[in-house]
Amino acid sequence: MQGKQAWLTVVGIGDDGYAGLGRDARRALFDAAIVTGGERHLAMLPSRVRARREAWPQPFSVEALLAYREANASVCVLASGDPMLFGVGATLARRVAPGEMRVLPAPSSLSLAAARMGWALQDTAMVSLVGRPLDALRRHLYARSRVLA
Repeated sequence: MQGKQAWLTVVGIGDDGYAGLGRDARRALFDAAIVTGGERHLAMLPSRVRARREAWPQPFSVEALLAYREANASVCVLASGDPMLFGVGATLARRVAPGEMRVLPAPSSLSLAAARMGWALQDTAMVSLVGRPLDALRRHLYARSRVLA
């Protein structure tokens, strides 16, 4: 898809909502025909964002979103924090070529937690327990370990 503009933009959004988004993220929302995300994230958008809003299906799936690729629709996905850190951006990157998607991250919950505790991220284990057994955490637990889960 070289030379063609990405049809999909993944925007990381924090608890500060729309007010915390940068210019590129806001432009992506205004340019989109469709905005997909969780109900909580969609509710953060002001009414002047005119795109059709679609909440993620339950159970979660990206199949309907990927169908918009063929329709040549401009789609924006809202995701918590950094979409590439245990998020939907990483899921989409396994299915969409890099030239088809751009990602505009916000600070992740893990970055915010590390900052609050004064921990360097490179010295901290980061573990996702979403859809994983609690035992996935066990190998990171030892004396003086720093773990964000």
